[in-house]
Amino acid sequence: MEPQLPTIKNVFVNETDDDDRPALSSHALAALKEFLEEQRQSPANHETAENGEGTLEPESEVDLVTEDWRLSQFWYDPETARTLSQEVLSLCSHSNCKVACIACPTLYAYLKKIDPNISVQLLEYDKRFEQYGSDFTFYDYNQPKDLPLELKHTYQVVIADPPYLSKECLEKVTQTISFLAQPQESHLLLLTEG
Repeated sequence: MEPQLPTIKNVFVNETDDDDRPALSSHALAALKEFLEEQRQSPANHETAENGEGTLEPESEVDLVTEDWRLSQFWYDPETARTLSQEVLSLCSHSNCKVACIACPTLYAYLKKIDPNISVQLLEYDKRFEQYGSDFTFYDYNQPKDLPLELKHTYQVVIADPPYLSKECLEKVTQTISFLAQPQESHLLLLTEG
């Protein structure tokens, strides 16, 4: 069952009045309506479509839960996700390579789409990703080492896309990377908005 989102009713819009009653401008109201409509659109409504060549169309390559900007979530576009996936796969020098994705669920989904047998662990704050089963580990960057002990020094490739670009967040994510990465011969990718 889809969660009910608020509807907009009885919103007072007045561009000229300057009284104390809070009001939205017509532009803000239009943006709010557009946002709420996007929230009503479920990723489950987008079917995966093949283009006749056995490959997926760019818009439907992977299904993810809806971005939640309140959690500082912004999914990669398909081209970025494919490029990152290919880079990660090129770093996996052997078949039992283990990959950790810190706060980058789009990359996790593309890696599993390209190579369903790859061992990838998604560390993510958003518990909606529990749908990935044992591939999901709850991760709060404020508790950088509060992780299952079996993950310690396990991964040959660690990719992190910190939710915030603050010094505090980057320092804590770095502690998590050190916890996860194998001491020798591990590859680390730190992704930031550019």
